Amino acid sequence: MTDKHNEQQFVSRIREALDQSAEQLAPGVRSRLSRMRHEAAALHAERRVPRKSWRWAAGLVAASAVAVLMLMLPINRPAEKTPLAVIDDMEILASSDPLEIYEDMEFYSWLSDLENDVQNS
Repeated sequence: MTDKHNEQQFVSRIREALDQSAEQLAPGVRSRLSRMRHEAAALHAERRVPRKSWRWAAGLVAASAVAVLMLMLPINRPAEKTPLAVIDDMEILASSDPLEIYEDMEFYSWLSDLENDVQNS
């Protein structure tokens, strides 16, 4: 609260100093400055865009960005099926084979392919 109070005092001192210096200006200069200030304020009022349109436009841009990201980045990619995933769990459990065979399924698949290649040659 002290900072805000100090800031208000600072602003009021500056305003008083500016008002005093404006009173010391020649009447023609003061009139010209006043006219220029009014013209600038009128020009600013003409160019002013309502804030609601900015919010609406910003929301539209944000929603578009989210939509593009959702389309560009796949959320759930299907996992590549490993040889163990191909074999049905029930088949593994019902089989009398040792579980080590299923752990080395890629090796046995490669070995089978190799045997097929040798037989076909």
